[in-house]
Amino acid sequence: RNWNGIWRQLFYTKSGRNEIQLHKRIKMQNTIATIKSITNSKYLDIIGVVLVVSVSVYLEYYKTTYDFSFGGKKYSFYLGYFSIINTCLSMMATRLVTKKNNIGNLISTCNTLLSGSIDYLLGNIGAILTYPISFFGNYFAFRIWKKKQYLNAIDGIFFRNMAIGLLLSFVLNYIAFTTFSDKAIDWKLFFAIAIPAGISFGGTFNIGRMYPDNWINWQVYNLFKIIQNVMLMNIANTAKYVFYMFNA
Repeated sequence: RNWNGIWRQLFYTKSGRNEIQLHKRIKMQNTIATIKSITNSKYLDIIGVVLVVSVSVYLEYYKTTYDFSFGGKKYSFYLGYFSIINTCLSMMATRLVTKKNNIGNLISTCNTLLSGSIDYLLGNIGAILTYPISFFGNYFAFRIWKKKQYLNAIDGIFFRNMAIGLLLSFVLNYIAFTTFSDKAIDWKLFFAIAIPAGISFGGTFNIGRMYPDNWINWQVYNLFKIIQNVMLMNIANTAKYVFYMFNA
């Protein structure tokens, strides 16, 4: 038998497989690098803002007003304009947090008050109790990021925070819907609000931990927020969360 020939053939076969595997790894690394360069691009920030503004103008959402009376006089609050501005600020904050820039947490902290007010005026009764949680959560994340410079792998604390967030959201929204509204609970709207609020709570609690791989958490959140904002007729936010689906 020609053992040298057999060993040579086996060597070249194994060497060829290694080259194919190496080529696949390099191709995957290049793909990941391309995706990261796109998601971290400033052009994507501009595209997101242009998308929200364009959709809001096209559907005339900017004309949305909230009419109320005070001191015997009638007033109109330009809810559409403020909602579009709020959405653009929210997108800027989210994009910065995605890039691990702590300024994003600061913007989120300040922007939470405006977001809660708009949501409440659009029919989210639970905003009275849930948005203060988000406000302090973002504030503490901002404080933690000023000192912390390392990432954490997904651990038990991640899932604990998510469970606490969901439980807290259901309790607070139930209290709000039964206490601050004289109408019967619209359970579809309740769950459309409570579930994403719970995911948001858990996600906000986890921001301080700086987990690098929790995008699936935000994808589920984005999906529920799209449903919620369609029900509340918040066109600017709907466009924003559609953009977030691709961003995440």
